Amino acid sequence: MHVSSSTFFFCEPVTGERMRWLSGVISAAGGEGASNETGSVKIFLSGDALFSLLDARTRPGWVTLSRMPSVRITADGDVLLLQGLFDPVASGIPGIRVTGAGNGRSFWGELVFALEMDWKGTKNAAFLLCNSPYMSRVPVYMLRFLASVVEAGLHPELYCYLDGVHVLHDGQRPSEFENIGKGVSALAGETVRSCRDPWFAACSRCATARGYYQMNPGTGFCEPASCIQDIAIRPLKEILARFPGFYPVASHMGGWTVPAGCEGGGVPGLSVFITHPPYCSEWTFGGLSLAIAAAMDGIPTNVIFIEDGVYALQEIHEVPGNERIFNVQEMIAVTTDIESLSYHVHSPSLEDRGIHRTGDFPLVGKVSDGDLPRILFPSKDGPASATAMRMLFF
Repeated sequence: MHVSSSTFFFCEPVTGERMRWLSGVISAAGGEGASNETGSVKIFLSGDALFSLLDARTRPGWVTLSRMPSVRITADGDVLLLQGLFDPVASGIPGIRVTGAGNGRSFWGELVFALEMDWKGTKNAAFLLCNSPYMSRVPVYMLRFLASVVEAGLHPELYCYLDGVHVLHDGQRPSEFENIGKGVSALAGETVRSCRDPWFAACSRCATARGYYQMNPGTGFCEPASCIQDIAIRPLKEILARFPGFYPVASHMGGWTVPAGCEGGGVPGLSVFITHPPYCSEWTFGGLSLAIAAAMDGIPTNVIFIEDGVYALQEIHEVPGNERIFNVQEMIAVTTDIESLSYHVHSPSLEDRGIHRTGDFPLVGKVSDGDLPRILFPSKDGPASATAMRMLFF
């Protein structure tokens, strides 16, 4: 029997729509799907994702999953205390495991222990940071995660992307919040003192757009500007050159699946979920850019337009002549021939929004809830049976 291990980490809101399709995917990964494959599924919840444990729109889904013997749901007890949710969650859903809050190993220690069990023999663990400090708590969770990585004797890696590059800024002095810049520097120092190598990088395109990478008129080269010294500014291609390594990449929403016996064999695949509308934020462009660049480097990559991400395929987009913005439909159209890249659109998301036409994209195949597990958890008989799969949400 084919056994795989899947881990999901969520620290941003889980909507009712996401809970519906996600619970189906997780149920399939846990052995409730149509296939005879079974696996161990671990779900870690922190931050705003914890509210979904009590929300009437999502709580039934968590209750159902918590009753499955192959699914283990772990909640961050420290954040539950902060949010006033500790007692309702601890007593309301018996199948939920609450860690931290002075109760044994920390939540982050549990997550790192889980990834070590999944990625057997790994020496590294990474975090893809897309959220800016202070406006978001995600950078705090990044520090907690990577500190636990160091405590476990692993090499920490940090990839700053989109607004995550704001952790670069030198001279951060928040009056009411944890200083993320100092936290990164302290983490880098602790890693070196532990005789391990930190690999901290920020995307050069994102850093340039936000003023952290500027042209020096004297040298004619771009140089970091007002940046802490512990994070190197690198092209996205150099960051993605790390992805063929056999280790996990966590983010604010995402996870991974590792088949049994997959100990460093093959290049891990990548599934990118596009969940935002295409133009009022950088999420869609950033997710597509990362996915396309990964596929061009030979990483087997799926892009799934789901939830509000399906608006990227509605009708025909025309960018006005005075706008400086990429037409995401053109990005898709010119990259459908990349051998390692597959595009999909979630049919239920289209139907929920009354979208019945998706433009001229015959190579963007429609997928149902039942198709998602086959994309995310390749069959033991498929060509990718020996490779792990990373999942990232944009």
